[in-house]
Parts: sequence; C-alpha cells; structure tokens
Amino acid sequence: MHLSTLCAFIFLGSSFLSLWIRRDPKIWGTLLGLSMLMGFISGNILLIGLLFLIGLLLLWIFYDRKPNFALFITLICASIGFHLHLFPGYPPFLFTPKFAIGLQGSLIGLFPLAFFVPLARSKQDWKEVMKGFLIGCAGIALLAILATIGGVTHWQFKLPSFAAARILSNFILTSIPEEGFFRGFVQKTLSETFKNRMPGKILALILTSVLFTATHIYWSPNLEILAFVFLASLLYGSVYLISGKIESAILCHFLLNLIHMTFFSYHAM
Repeated sequence: MHLSTLCAFIFLGSSFLSLWIRRDPKIWGTLLGLSMLMGFISGNILLIGLLFLIGLLLLWIFYDRKPNFALFITLICASIGFHLHLFPGYPPFLFTPKFAIGLQGSLIGLFPLAFFVPLARSKQDWKEVMKGFLIGCAGIALLAILATIGGVTHWQFKLPSFAAARILSNFILTSIPEEGFFRGFVQKTLSETFKNRMPGKILALILTSVLFTATHIYWSPNLEILAFVFLASLLYGSVYLISGKIESAILCHFLLNLIHMTFFSYHAM
C-alpha cells in the first residue's frame, strides 16, 4: 500500500473519530479534505469523484438548513448510490480480488454523524451505551445459534487474510458509517415522521431494515443470508431504539461482523 493511500484512510478514519472528541466542522472537515487530497494523489479518488462528494455534501447542508421529505428521499438515493459504489471516480485499493477498501462507501455516514446524530459525551451517556450493547450481545448470541442450527453458516475458527485491515475497516469504514446513516439518520427521521410513537418507531425500524437488507444484495444474493442480514438490522435498530445511543448499534454491528469473520464461515477471503 502506497503511503498516500494509507494516509487517505488514516485521515478519513480520524475524521470519523474526531466527532466524538469535538464535533467541529473545522476539525472533521479538514481531516476529510486531507483524506480526499491524499486519495487524489494516490489515485483512489478521481476528479469526478470529488465532484460527486461535493454534491453529496451540499445536499446535507441544504437538508440541515431546511429539512423536507423531498430532500430526505434524495439523500437516501444519493447515499445508497455511494454505498453501492454506483458513482464513478473511486478506484478501491485491492488487498485480494475479494477484499478491497475504498473511500466511497463510508462517506454515507460521515455527514449525518457530523450534522444530526446525537453522540455520547458524558459518563452517563456511555453507561447507556454499554447497557444497550449488553442487550445487543444477547441478540448476537441468539442470531449465531439460529444461523448455525439453520445451516446458514458453520463453525470455522480461522482468521481471514489481512485480518488487521479487515477488522479496522469493518469498524471505521463499515460499522460506524452504516449505523450513522441507517439508524442515526433514516430510522431516526422515519420515527420522527411517524410521530415518534411506539407503532411508528416499530414501522421505522422495519422499513430501515428492509432498506439495509436491500443494499446488501450485492454482498450476497443468497436469500438465507439476506434473511439474517434483515434480522441483524432489526437487532441494531432495536438496540438503538432501546438505548437511544448510536454507539450501542455501532458496537453491536462491529461485534457481530467480528464474530462472523473469525468464528464462522466467511465468504470473502
């Protein structure tokens, strides 16, 4: 990996993590800018990719100033486009033919986390985060049992190739941005749209999980696996609903991915 490529991902990860230290546009924006500059130098983002990124940022700024349903749907469509790598201009870095990391997909979560999603700050906040995470751990154990019994996956303790890179990318480039977007933005907005009452919150949870599952079809078209992706999404959303903390959902998402990667059959080697 070239130094400029490494710096691009380090700066991007730092931009995410800086939000929990001080959510200041001057900080996360500077780090994001440095990430894009290093990505441009390394060839991991092209000029057209920068233009798409600027367009996405402008959509978030417009929504921040005047939220409305039309912009909400537009943001979902644009973000899903980024998530599915539909926009050109973001050549990924290939570790293996089946394992690549890019700058594009993770960008869906940075802006909602930077603009809208409440983040844990106080000691009491983190206590609530851990309560939600413990509930999530019980749900993860249940999902693992069901998946094994159902034959969807099987026990296979083996670290995948480039384990450290996979673990870090799963946390910073997958778990944090996906939960920031799907739970922190989509589910939260739908819940508020449905008057924030329990039936509305449940409907928001289900609709968000349907969307989350649909975006994973490219990852695995297997219906059994997609069914468990849907159940996992219900778990993440429920943990967020119960704890009110996006960090609980992020930690549960990361832990389930980590367990899947290290203790069960993993399709991407």
